Amino acid sequence: MNQAGQGLDRLFKTLANHSDLISEAYFNGVVLKNNQTQQALNKLKQLKVLVNHDDDSYRVAGRLSQFIDNALSSERVRRLDTDLASWIETLEQQIGLYQDAGYQNRVADGDSYFAEIERLVFDLADTLEENTRYLLMLVNSRFANVRTLAEKQKQNAFYISRLEKLVNAISALQPQFLLELVEEQPELYALLDRHLVRLLPVYQQRLQAILDKLKVFLFKLRQIEARAQLVQGFAFFLQQNQNYQPQDWSERDVIPEHWNQLKPLALSGHADLLDNALTDELIEIAQKIRLESAIGVAKQNKRLLNTVSLNPPAQKILALPLYRQYIARYFDWVLRHQDQAISAVAFYKTFVTDIEPAIWLSCVFNEVLRRQRSSAYQRLQMELRQVDTVQGFSGNKKVQDIMLKYLAAEH
Repeated sequence: MNQAGQGLDRLFKTLANHSDLISEAYFNGVVLKNNQTQQALNKLKQLKVLVNHDDDSYRVAGRLSQFIDNALSSERVRRLDTDLASWIETLEQQIGLYQDAGYQNRVADGDSYFAEIERLVFDLADTLEENTRYLLMLVNSRFANVRTLAEKQKQNAFYISRLEKLVNAISALQPQFLLELVEEQPELYALLDRHLVRLLPVYQQRLQAILDKLKVFLFKLRQIEARAQLVQGFAFFLQQNQNYQPQDWSERDVIPEHWNQLKPLALSGHADLLDNALTDELIEIAQKIRLESAIGVAKQNKRLLNTVSLNPPAQKILALPLYRQYIARYFDWVLRHQDQAISAVAFYKTFVTDIEPAIWLSCVFNEVLRRQRSSAYQRLQMELRQVDTVQGFSGNKKVQDIMLKYLAAEH
């Protein structure tokens, strides 16, 4: 058995001997390191079966996790076959389900949703890491491996499609929106910030490097296309005129008319470095080249996209809308006056301005329904004061006031 076969055999034996650790990492999302499992976990990490989750735990690598999902026909297979933008939509949906489970005190469902969010964040981060690194490697090494213009055009289309897919995924991933969405859940905030948001500058820097190389490649491709058209045209002329022989045009008195349509040859000259009389001029040219190079480097340093910073971005404090401020004051008043019914209309006439009465009552009603989902507001009671007579049979109840009461603890 050759060396590759021995390595494969050793990999399969390691997977079989430590299948319990791999199963625990797959189903629980993480496997903890201790004195008994430290050596085995390090060996699995060297084989790229497991990757670091944090300082004291490991998780299944993205590629292996996808393979297990396909082998077990997991529900996540549908997600893995789609584009990266749909992963982000799935992530937002799972965050919404996790928040609803928290409001409704469904602990088991919340734990399940959190595990799915964690796995989805890791899959997304691994995919972006692998795709950007692999595409950068291809751009750095594959340009010189093609020989024909058709292969270069096909290669160019491949790189542009892969780059467009990554750019669309990173554009759809709005880090500030995701962090604001989970600001009330510290565990989700820390997960997204550490394993996804902080890595975005690294991915953006790789995409910028890929884009710079593609620009140079596209410029060279345009030059190759122009030269290829001239060569193809001359080859077609030779096929039509097989008896063509080059002539010595220096002996002709009149140059053919089609020669006047050709572009002249571009001649370039250079200074004689052995001529001592040109020393000052050469020094001046060298100083000018160094100055222009320094200016070019300074301009490149100003590009923000090439700067990688792993520090967390400064969080901006957003001011609450005016109606949210009034709602907060009203509920604070209700909580401080327990066992006392507080009229929303009376509070409105005393403290609220710049809001229509009907809109104010709608805001109060929606806020009560939202807060009653939490266990902290189970003692909040609402009474709707309705209009006695309503014209017509619209089926709607016309509310003219809302009475809120927060019961004391002994109730």
